[in-house]
Amino acid sequence: MVANLFNVISVAAFFALGFGLLRFINRFETQWVSRDGLRFTARISLDSATQEKWHEVRVLIDGKTLIISGRAKKAKQFRGSWNLSYKADIQDDRRRHYVISRRDDTKETGLLRVPATSRCVTELDALAEIN
Repeated sequence: MVANLFNVISVAAFFALGFGLLRFINRFETQWVSRDGLRFTARISLDSATQEKWHEVRVLIDGKTLIISGRAKKAKQFRGSWNLSYKADIQDDRRRHYVISRRDDTKETGLLRVPATSRCVTELDALAEIN
């Protein structure tokens, strides 16, 4: 009887610990950045009421233009040249958000999200000040 109770408690503790570790790991956002900060991976979402999902994309800063290429089929809609409009005023200590718009269609806007400690933040801030 005591052995069965101990088994139930140990299984419940195992799942609780596993769930807690998954929640802890998902708090961190992985990102790749080149040494100069001009090439990096980021998360992007269209700025509309129907789009809430974030997709991972590759970004290249080429002068005043952001060249975005998708890493998956779902990110195909983001491929192309984008302009960085301004830094979004979102209160998040761990991430920076930037509002971007398509180079050929300024009505289509999106949000670009990168970790606040990334090397690309200085490049994106400088580009936001120019625009």
